[in-house]
Amino acid sequence: MRSRLWFWKYPLSFLLLLLIVAAFTFVYSLTEMAGAPYQRTDPPENAVVETPDPGDSPDDPEDDPEDIPEDNPEDEPEDDPEPVFIEQGFISIELDEREIHQGYLLLVNHDHTYTIPNDLDLVRITEATTTNFRVQPDTSRLLRSIIEPLDEMMGDFRRVIGDRTVAIRSAYRNYDSQRSIFNSWVSQVGRQEALMWAALPGHSEHHTGLAFDFGILSSNGTLTTFTGTGNTSWFRRNSYKYGFILRYQQSKTRITQTANEPWHFRYVGLPHSALIHQKNWCLEEFIENIRDYTYEEPLEFEYDGVIYGVYFAEGTSIRIPINTEFNVSGNNIDGFIVTVTWQETEPDIAPEV
Repeated sequence: MRSRLWFWKYPLSFLLLLLIVAAFTFVYSLTEMAGAPYQRTDPPENAVVETPDPGDSPDDPEDDPEDIPEDNPEDEPEDDPEPVFIEQGFISIELDEREIHQGYLLLVNHDHTYTIPNDLDLVRITEATTTNFRVQPDTSRLLRSIIEPLDEMMGDFRRVIGDRTVAIRSAYRNYDSQRSIFNSWVSQVGRQEALMWAALPGHSEHHTGLAFDFGILSSNGTLTTFTGTGNTSWFRRNSYKYGFILRYQQSKTRITQTANEPWHFRYVGLPHSALIHQKNWCLEEFIENIRDYTYEEPLEFEYDGVIYGVYFAEGTSIRIPINTEFNVSGNNIDGFIVTVTWQETEPDIAPEV
């Protein structure tokens, strides 16, 4: 019987065959290793190990891991903001609609109501002033930001005129206080006449903290009517220098629909008080006339060595010349009054007297 275990009969041939197979296997493995990329089996500390996408090809240069930056939320593109520069020389500013009812140039009268905000920054006049003028009642309050110009005006009045009888008799009022005053006038003169002397609740400038009434302190400590004559005519002539205007004049009654009140002053701020004084306007006329002026053609005027430009911007989008100082106030109706400082000139120097 012939044995099938032939390799036992020919051991040398079998060993030669094994050597050939081993050599072939070794050469094949070398060629595979030469074509394979090098890979670490132990990634270094802090390395980010990513699972490759099955569809990625290592031969594609656009998918090379070295060319793909790490994800960083700060580097992600944001939505393109709306352009700030809307045309050469101007920028656009978007304001909140509520800001139409904020500022020093608010028109509050029989036709335009005012809602008292919860955060109105009021302060007791007697606690904030340094001039120590009389205030009755001493709990009267005004907007904090107008105390300094009021203090300066009262101090100059005392220094120039030497009169210490002028006092503030009414300042900020809430709705209830105004309602009580209006009803008192109605009981005395009837509703139609009362509307000439007192505003309905919600229609009074006293709600803003920007207005006050003067009185005259008599020798017995009581307050009498401030007539704006004699020594007190100084306020009519000079209050604009401090940002105040005489609000209700006899010559403007038809426009304001309010009787002559020589005691009622209102803060609008500089340079607007100077412009109103120069033009002999009441506040209603100022608000209306400014509507004719735009950011392209503002109303230009000079005060105290500075040239200003004033114009109206309807709605909440306003345009401002670049590289200029400016301030903005709502008109309490439908838009904003913008005031820019164009340039400074040599102020007129008054001779000493």
